Amino acid sequence: MLRNVMKPLSVRGDRACMQSASTRSLPTMLVPRVAAQRERVVCASSAVSKSLISVLKDELKYERENYRPDETLVPGPPNDFELDNPPGKNAFYLLKEYKNEAIIVEVDLDNQPDEDDPDVLDEDDEEPDSDDEDESMIVKFQVSVAKGSSALVFACASDGDLMTISHIAHESADADVEEDDNTSSYTGPVFEELDDTLQQAFLDYLEERGITAELGCYLRLQTVEKTTVEYQAWLARVKDFVSLE
Repeated sequence: MLRNVMKPLSVRGDRACMQSASTRSLPTMLVPRVAAQRERVVCASSAVSKSLISVLKDELKYERENYRPDETLVPGPPNDFELDNPPGKNAFYLLKEYKNEAIIVEVDLDNQPDEDDPDVLDEDDEEPDSDDEDESMIVKFQVSVAKGSSALVFACASDGDLMTISHIAHESADADVEEDDNTSSYTGPVFEELDDTLQQAFLDYLEERGITAELGCYLRLQTVEKTTVEYQAWLARVKDFVSLE
C-alpha cells in the first residue's frame, strides 16, 4: 500500500520538480535578451541626447556670436521712466511717479503680435522685407495709471512712430477679488467706437504722462533685447539639464 501510494506521489513530485526547474530556468534564459534590449535602448537614448546637446550648443554658440547689445538702450528709457527688467521673467516694466500717480508700463513677451498677423502688415498689406522687419515691428504693452484705490489700465501698441490705444479699463485695487455674485465687471467700451475727440483726449492724457511714440520705440528695442537675452539663457539651461547624468 505504501508503495502504491508513494509511487504516484513520486511521479507527481518528479513532474513538480521538472516544472519547477523549467520555471526557474526560463527567466535565466531570458536575462541576456532583456539585458541586450535594455542596453540597446540606453545606447539609443544616449545617442539622441548627445545629438540634442550638440544642436543646443551650436544654437547657443550662434546666438552668442551674433549678439550685439543695443547701444541705444544704454541711456535707459525716456521721459523719466525707470526700467525694471527681472532676469528669467517673461516681462519687463517701466516705472514712474507723476504727481500723485504711480505709472507702470508692462511689456509681456508672450503677448506680442505674430509676425504673420494681418494686423502687423504695412498699409499696402504686403509683408515687410527681412531688412525692414525690425522697423515694422509692433510692440503691445499695458499702461497702468494708479492713484487712490483704483487705476486706469490702457491696452496700447506702438510701431515706434505712432502710439495707439485698443482698450481702457477702470479697475479697483481689489479687482482680483472674486465678486459674490460671480458676475464680471464692466471694463469699458471698444476704444475705436468712442468719439474721435474722446479718443484723442485719452491719447493726450497718456502723452502728458510720457507715454509717447518715442517711448514706444524704446519698448520695441527693449523687447528685442530681452527676447534675445532670455532665449540664450533658456538654451543654456536646457543644455545643462539634458547633459545631466
